[in-house]
Amino acid sequence: MSNSKNNNKKTSEKAKLMSKWQKMPYTNRELSWVDFNARVLEEAFKKTNPIMERCNFLSITASNLDEFFMVRVAGVLDQIHHGRTSRDASGMTPTEVMDGLVEKIHEFAKKQYSCYNRSIIPSLRSAGIVFKEADELDGDQKAFVEEYFEKVVFPVLTPMAVDT
Repeated sequence: MSNSKNNNKKTSEKAKLMSKWQKMPYTNRELSWVDFNARVLEEAFKKTNPIMERCNFLSITASNLDEFFMVRVAGVLDQIHHGRTSRDASGMTPTEVMDGLVEKIHEFAKKQYSCYNRSIIPSLRSAGIVFKEADELDGDQKAFVEEYFEKVVFPVLTPMAVDT
């Protein structure tokens, strides 16, 4: 009989925990990830970080975002495509998640561009690093770029299949 009481007590405790868990405010995993990437972007804005580190942080956010679209956004779109309407632990449906992602990612992309154009580029320019258009290069510079591309860049390019 004591086994029965112990089992009932454990079941009751488990039910209380589950009830408490269901009431806890959870953040959606995908939306939380965008917030994380925004914190990485903050490091790119910090002028106390060395300029090349700031460039690195900005490039990390871009690379992260590419992978995020390939994996996580594709997963949410797949759920929508298959008609999933159930709510996740945060209480959101896939369509609601996608709506939130569209808003957050647009805002995030604006911040990336702002970081690059209003913070990184001026800091690089102050350090004597400038980007030139092809028509601004002299003959020797053009020859160097062409040779560098042919010998270093082109051999490691990976062709991507285009699905039409």
